[in-house]
Amino acid sequence: MNGRLCSKVGCSREAVATLTFDYGDQMAALGPLGAEHDPHAHDLCALHTDRLSVPAGWIVVRHETLRA
Repeated sequence: MNGRLCSKVGCSREAVATLTFDYGDQMAALGPLGAEHDPHAHDLCALHTDRLSVPAGWIVVRHETLRA
């Protein structure tokens, strides 16, 4: 376990991804868990990563990790 939990209220699952927002460009970026906790980002578990939704008109950029 990495010691970081999902940012969603009431969720106690391990975080696996980090979500950031660019409000000016109406974009959300979802990528691998950041190396360090960023107070301006949201760490999400696998369940909440899969269920991610954004406001109408926004784009989601998903950064995938390289798999061997």
